[in-house]
Amino acid sequence: MFKPFVAASAQKIIGFLGKHENFFETKEATRKEKIVDLKMPEAFINYLLQSNEKEFIADLKLMTSYAKGAKGIDLRKNKFFLAIVKFLTGDFARKLDLLDNDFYLFSTDDRKLIVEKLLSGNSNLASALKNILLTSTYQQISSEIYELSSKIQESPYILVQSPREIQPELKKEIRKKIKEESPTNFPIFQINQKLIGGIRIFKDGESNDHSWLSRVLHYTSLTSA
Repeated sequence: MFKPFVAASAQKIIGFLGKHENFFETKEATRKEKIVDLKMPEAFINYLLQSNEKEFIADLKLMTSYAKGAKGIDLRKNKFFLAIVKFLTGDFARKLDLLDNDFYLFSTDDRKLIVEKLLSGNSNLASALKNILLTSTYQQISSEIYELSSKIQESPYILVQSPREIQPELKKEIRKKIKEESPTNFPIFQINQKLIGGIRIFKDGESNDHSWLSRVLHYTSLTSA
């Protein structure tokens, strides 16, 4: 699912480096001045600022292999793919949360209109993300994000259940609290109409005790809404 996005990310970065051939050889202050020209999410900006030429070349080979669908690739702790996951579990996840459950029942044309408003721009990056939202369900997208995240570093499977759909602002707060524990954590939201009320959070299949819940969110105030 994310292979086209990875390929588009690599293409964008290569284009930027082609215009700034000595980027990796410059001082930090100069890098920060040049990086303004790169119109990409913060996770990728930070990746380039923290990488060197040797690391990037190695990462580029890994990106190419991944985009081609090669099997047996070791992505553990890779900085570029970590940037990918940070974006998917951060900026992209917040966009995903703005789509209510009915979105996936709309006609293709109606979904296109919504996605165009949600993700502006016609770059290859934007097109890859739009295509994901238009051709995949929430369950498929969430599953793929979690799977990719787990290949980079050990990540718990976090499920947030509620008796009805949670409002985007509340989802945003829940994500924020959960990601404080790890920047690659990706809570998956699920409606369970059998719940009488409140919110239940499962971590690797286990219902979390209240000490963990209190660190995740201001439990009483959020669930009483």
